[in-house]
Amino acid sequence: MATTVFVNGKQVGDNQGGYNAFSFDITSAVHKGENDILVKVYDPTDAGPNPHGKQVLKPEGIMYTPTSGIWQTVWLETVPEVSIASLKFTPDVDNGALTLHVSTRGDAKDYTIEAVASDKGKEVGKAQGSDMTLKIPGAHLWSPDDPFLYDLTVKILRKGKTVDEVTSYFGMRKIEIKKDAQGQERVYLNNKYTFNLGVLDQGFWPDGLHTAPTDEALKFDVEVIKGMGFNTIRKHIKIEPARWYYHCDKLGMLVWQDMPYPGDTTDIAHEIFEKENAVTLEQLHNYPSIVQWVVFNEGWNRYDQQRLTEWTKKTDPSRIVNGHSGENYDRSSPPNVADKWKSSDVTDVHSYPGPGISPKLEGKARFLGEWGGVRVVTPGHQWDGAKGWGYIQSAAADFARKYSFMMRHMKLYEEEGLSASIYTQPFDVEIEENGLMTYDRELYKIPKEEIRKINETFMKGSW
Repeated sequence: MATTVFVNGKQVGDNQGGYNAFSFDITSAVHKGENDILVKVYDPTDAGPNPHGKQVLKPEGIMYTPTSGIWQTVWLETVPEVSIASLKFTPDVDNGALTLHVSTRGDAKDYTIEAVASDKGKEVGKAQGSDMTLKIPGAHLWSPDDPFLYDLTVKILRKGKTVDEVTSYFGMRKIEIKKDAQGQERVYLNNKYTFNLGVLDQGFWPDGLHTAPTDEALKFDVEVIKGMGFNTIRKHIKIEPARWYYHCDKLGMLVWQDMPYPGDTTDIAHEIFEKENAVTLEQLHNYPSIVQWVVFNEGWNRYDQQRLTEWTKKTDPSRIVNGHSGENYDRSSPPNVADKWKSSDVTDVHSYPGPGISPKLEGKARFLGEWGGVRVVTPGHQWDGAKGWGYIQSAAADFARKYSFMMRHMKLYEEEGLSASIYTQPFDVEIEENGLMTYDRELYKIPKEEIRKINETFMKGSW
């Protein structure tokens, strides 16, 4: 997608990409009184070389209704001539610190930049400079069970007077792959083995497609998934608005962030894919909930997987990188299983209905990136009942028993070395009727407390 913005007939900037945020300085084009803003959008959606997620008809199966034009939040604000443009911070749990970089607009040569971390108004760390380290003694760590967030205030001062000020927040958390006491490669959150029990969330709504009807709707989806006893969401080949990640941070939800895959196999599609990935890593860096980047999905227009996996790890060493989720679905993969996940932190297969387990490879955790897909027909809550489908089908009255049986089976894989699983999916999406809840978010196919009880039993390891 290409966007050009005009103010009072003057072009003030342009941007390429349908998922990433952008902004323009319009100072030179505005005047007193009324001003005209024109936004020109070229959006080929599923027809261009641009990444377009699940908005396309593919030979192997139907995707979903495309979303075109502006689908995220737009706003206008005034800022001082010298002001704070952006913050980039990374927690360092082992050293009890937060590294912080502050980017500014204008000439800040004679200005002082100051950052203060606080907890309920009490200062816990302070530093100065454009690149600084805030020491956080005895840091309170962030996790799904305890999603604690510190407040962060950053100021630009001139001769002791505040010129610009922004507030934010951060979470102190650490994610890595290492061996447990039995020698199994596991996911460790804050130096503790944490099974990632998650769902494949595609971020579609019947009344807005890619756009949630309200901020409460964004929050509702995260609350529902957490309420069902999951601690992880794989955000499937879509970049959400900032508020969705905020709700994950605030409520306590681990996020695997997929990259929307290349639009086709041309050089220009590859160039756009890599450019937008770089923007995505920068744009989403500060959210503690995001613990893993997923570069490719099931071989869809996959290329240079090892190079791009290594680039992602080098660009953001604070998170784990899944080079390819569902590599068993990629028929072009190398025949040698050890080559399938080169440079990736994990091995990852998809198994429908499953469950299943990925191969054991030295230094890599074993993930089940997708499984489940059980269709339960819910009359009165269908997008198109005549075309509705799932990988397998279950009667509504039998679904809870079937889900419990599948989870008991998965527990055996967890004992064998499986460290994560992603169930397809929390909500129906259009003709895909394999959600734990209907597309309109009105009906649970298994009572929420029953799903939660099954999931908690799995996590506790006692049936």
